[in-house]
Amino acid sequence: MAATSTTTRRRAAASVKRSRDETADAAADMAERAGKAGRRLHEEADEIEASLARGAEDLAATVSSKLKAVGVDPDRMVEVAREQASDLEELIVREIRERPLRALGLAAAVGLFVGFLSAR
Repeated sequence: MAATSTTTRRRAAASVKRSRDETADAAADMAERAGKAGRRLHEEADEIEASLARGAEDLAATVSSKLKAVGVDPDRMVEVAREQASDLEELIVREIRERPLRALGLAAAVGLFVGFLSAR
């Protein structure tokens, strides 16, 4: 009877070891597959990003050429927009310095309005 018990224990121990080995092998296999999938996804994302960048550049070139064809200078438009943005920034800074409480009140009102709209 003791021999049967020892044999059963050995079989159980061998079974547990085999299960551990199979689990470790399966985990290593899954980790390798996950790594390959991650690398593949990263490569595909890079390709999509490059494609979108090319598309945006093509679109910008097309719009620019069409604007030039109608007599509009896109470079001058960009320059004017920058000047206007700079002028607007100076106007805002001057207004805030001259009337800080008014600027604070307007900022609070805008914040409440945006908060009210986003809560809906």
